[in-house]
Amino acid sequence: MNSKKIRNSGAALVTGAAKRIGREIVLSLASQGYDIAISYKKSAVEAKKLAQEIQKNFGVKCEIFCSDLREENAAKKLAGEVVKKFPNWNLLVNNASVFGKSKFLAAPESELMDNLNIHFISPLILAKEFAKNVAAKKIKNAQIINLLDKNISRFDTSYFYYLLSKKSLAELTKMLAVELAPQVRVNAVAPGFILNSIDEKNPSQETKNLIKKIPLQNKGEIKNILQAIEFLLANDFVTGQVLFIDGGASLNHAG
Repeated sequence: MNSKKIRNSGAALVTGAAKRIGREIVLSLASQGYDIAISYKKSAVEAKKLAQEIQKNFGVKCEIFCSDLREENAAKKLAGEVVKKFPNWNLLVNNASVFGKSKFLAAPESELMDNLNIHFISPLILAKEFAKNVAAKKIKNAQIINLLDKNISRFDTSYFYYLLSKKSLAELTKMLAVELAPQVRVNAVAPGFILNSIDEKNPSQETKNLIKKIPLQNKGEIKNILQAIEFLLANDFVTGQVLFIDGGASLNHAG
């Protein structure tokens, strides 16, 4: 990572940020000078510890917000709470996610709504409330970054509702980029084989076979996602783009 980062004066909301990739994103943003808003559902202990770590190590403001983005009105309530704490809110990262297999004929409609709410409807509502605050306060350098999945280029029905909702978020990214320009830039990152817990230090044969199918024949790291986000934040002539950080896997449908 580049140690000479531009210091920012804005504030970032990252949804689902108490653990895993969300945690790494907020740490990276805090290191760049952003005040941080963390939303979480169940991980209260992790969120509190992370907020303390951020305030101690980076000297920026950090607040945590409990929000189940699968519920109606949760996104609008969260946005209102963030605006009160951070009037200069200029970055929204829609990272919160659920991930599970679902077959179209067998899965209950509740799974459809859970996936749509957290991956599409809540990001849409958060984007709307975010953009309204940006316009009202004439906030500069406002951006939205959505976290997708490299499989949006595929039509695998094993994760029917998950993939459908992520595809919907990809299309929303492009439509918002047009609708909210020039005040807000909207982009997305589509990770590939990165968050995998199978034999991290001693890869199984299954993992090795999967890696061989990826054009770059390697799995990615969290730093690759952070580098993509840094690029989107820094390049003020990019909007409506989806960056596939997947070693080329989306090109040959590997993994």
